[in-house]
Amino acid sequence: MENLRDFLKNGCLELGFQLTDNQIERFLIYLSELKKWNKKINLTAIRDDKLIIVRLFLESLTFAYGFPPPFPPPQGGRAGEGVQNILDIGTGAGIPGIPLKIIYPEISFTLVDSSKKKVAFLKHICRQINLTDVECIAERIEDIEEIYKGFYDVILSKGVAEMDILLKSSFQLLKSNGLFITQKGEDLEEKLKGADVEFKKRKWTIKDIIEINKPVFDRKFRLAVIQKCFT
Repeated sequence: MENLRDFLKNGCLELGFQLTDNQIERFLIYLSELKKWNKKINLTAIRDDKLIIVRLFLESLTFAYGFPPPFPPPQGGRAGEGVQNILDIGTGAGIPGIPLKIIYPEISFTLVDSSKKKVAFLKHICRQINLTDVECIAERIEDIEEIYKGFYDVILSKGVAEMDILLKSSFQLLKSNGLFITQKGEDLEEKLKGADVEFKKRKWTIKDIIEINKPVFDRKFRLAVIQKCFT
């Protein structure tokens, strides 16, 4: 039977990421601490180790497919080049922010969740796996708009709220030409249609819809890459 280390390593390779031993160790500690803390606070409904790796860790890494330059990047390049600051809205257990931070240590991440208990976990895991340049904030997204106005290159959301609400807050927080990336299932068109008023009110454009259909996943899903066009 394939052990967790090999399962994680091979899953990442399938997605185009070659992990170092240090990165693998960080992911495994993250998995262990997530399961421990999940007994005290509700971080995830997923209990199986391999399912946590697939549904939380590997699905998180697919957000990088929306980073500039297009994924995979040109030979010798790296997805995310030029990206300095990323915001993860409604991060919960650190999804997708922490898995991406493990892969992209050079990018500064802000993880926001309204739950103080979940943010306590985020701070704990960042200490445990020695992640630096990560800010963990226990606030509603609306409450940080003025402080971080125009600060972020990329904003991520795994679908914690309605699209129009997420876009409204993200517009204030993104730099000009910044990207909002969200992960959705078969209901993507419905979610985008629900944000039609927001698209018309502000200068957004749908830059890309990326189909994710890899053997490691037991489902198909998509990324919507939406760009702020106000200058």
